[in-house]
Amino acid sequence: MRRRIPAQRRSSNSGLREVARPETGSGRAGSERRRNGTSRRPRRVPRGPIRIVLTAATLGLCLVASACSGTSSAGTPIRAVTSSGAASTPSASPADPAAEVRAAVTLAEKRYFDAYRAAGADPSDSALVTALRSLYTDQSVVGDNVRGRMAFFAQHGYVVRPDPASYYVIESITVNALPPTGRAVSVDCGWDTDPVIDGVHRAPDGREITVNNTPGGGRTRTTWLEQADGSWKIGDALVLDSWEGVNRCPARPGGS
Repeated sequence: MRRRIPAQRRSSNSGLREVARPETGSGRAGSERRRNGTSRRPRRVPRGPIRIVLTAATLGLCLVASACSGTSSAGTPIRAVTSSGAASTPSASPADPAAEVRAAVTLAEKRYFDAYRAAGADPSDSALVTALRSLYTDQSVVGDNVRGRMAFFAQHGYVVRPDPASYYVIESITVNALPPTGRAVSVDCGWDTDPVIDGVHRAPDGREITVNNTPGGGRTRTTWLEQADGSWKIGDALVLDSWEGVNRCPARPGGS
């Protein structure tokens, strides 16, 4: 999914998530290329996350059939949730509140990714976009940006088609403050191969139009803030690095 925005590194999120600026272009030069269809030259499509992320985002988890690992602030392994919706989360002992925070943030990342992909696949559905925006704090500029991103997609009839080759890895979760006013920072690496399709128009020969199919990746730092109801939401994010055409993220776990 298009969650990370290579053109801007500093946020005000995919991180994991959307960085803090309205996006009207991908920052890439040249014409859009096609895959299994044809192409045209619409407005450049913003590449997210990863986001990354979404987010993306979007983006911040390992989208594979088995869990991937990272490192906590204490140097202990963490576990990430999976693309299928099954989850392998950190086991949290009542005597280890930091582990409980890492488990909660891992689940919040999964919820974010699912919501971003759902909204990207149908950006004209206001309920899906509202659900995605609700995973950011009310004051989050990057949350407003992700809503604007979905509005841009809906206006132009673009949809994001999930590709199984995309995946995200939670590399670390650092706990800065414990509940009830918890604060944590995750660092995520994502490889994004989801194409953007014109969901409205067709080529003269009837084939679908692929607007954007350039794979890319990025590493994002996301700030998570605990809310009064105990939920965790994205407050801010910063794209640390981004690239296109090559996967620089940790490898997917074997057997995925």
